[in-house]
Amino acid sequence: MNIFLVPYTRWRHLLMALWCGGAGLLAWFFVLSLSIIGGPKWPPEWDGPMLLGAIAAAVAGASILGEDNLYRRPLLKRLGRTALAMGIALGNTLLWYWVWTLLVPVLMPGEWQDDAGDASLVSLRYRLGALFMAGMSTGIAGAVVRKMNHAVSHVAGGVTSALAAGAAWHILGANFQGLTDLYLASASLGLVWGLLYGFITWPIPDDLYAGWIRVLSPTRYGRRIPIPATDASPKERFVGHFPRGLDLFLPVEDGVMEMHVSVAVDSKGRYSARGLSLQPTLVRRFLERIDLRYDARRPAPLETELNSGDRIVMGQGEHKAELEFLMLPREEL
Repeated sequence: MNIFLVPYTRWRHLLMALWCGGAGLLAWFFVLSLSIIGGPKWPPEWDGPMLLGAIAAAVAGASILGEDNLYRRPLLKRLGRTALAMGIALGNTLLWYWVWTLLVPVLMPGEWQDDAGDASLVSLRYRLGALFMAGMSTGIAGAVVRKMNHAVSHVAGGVTSALAAGAAWHILGANFQGLTDLYLASASLGLVWGLLYGFITWPIPDDLYAGWIRVLSPTRYGRRIPIPATDASPKERFVGHFPRGLDLFLPVEDGVMEMHVSVAVDSKGRYSARGLSLQPTLVRRFLERIDLRYDARRPAPLETELNSGDRIVMGQGEHKAELEFLMLPREEL
């Protein structure tokens, strides 16, 4: 997990899903390897809780470790937070699985009790409660380590991901349309669990990125300046051809006025462009064109919110300059 390898696009929200999905798949492979190499290390009735506990611990720990890697937290802190999340998820899963086995004889009718107690029976009907509790344990682990930040979404995401994983496990292992593969069924349990949990609970936040202005016109091509201050306070950068005091100088020959446009960021991390000149000032993005030239009849300059990849064109015809707004990792500041 490296923030420099995560471009600021909508696809970045899938990174944590793939990361946690891989962790869930590795947990399934680890439990399977322990069962095969040297024979089972536990009684058959423990296959279910060990598999659920391992997946819950791996998914919860991967989510925390991925966050800490992206924020470049100290190594010992990463290991401590990851171990805490894994311990909470594993302990709660095993505890609630035991509670569920005690509740089954009470909740199930008499003729179902024998089937519900059969550890080798592949049926979502008798494992639904265990999956629910394991998913809840995964969400609780993430919420506790993150100091109950968005606790509801963590718990809901954990339960949703576990139940969806249980459905995938059941479909692949219960002779659905002629398909019966217990090997793929158990693998899908870890994969789907991690994919959905990583996607729902902790998407990569915007505060890991900062806005930059980059020059695209031939004069000063590639020159770029950051927008935010290092302390994340509100900041405004000015572009023009005035020789002193501006943040980005562009020559008058390119159609740039003394103070032509500014790009600002507020305390909530929202970026905007403001037109400061009567000369043409255009923000271009996909299927959208916004004219920001200053209107003297208005009490304040026109402005528009900026998104990564937006172009700002100053001037027109042969005499124009073009800027690009980019979101890059904050570590480059």
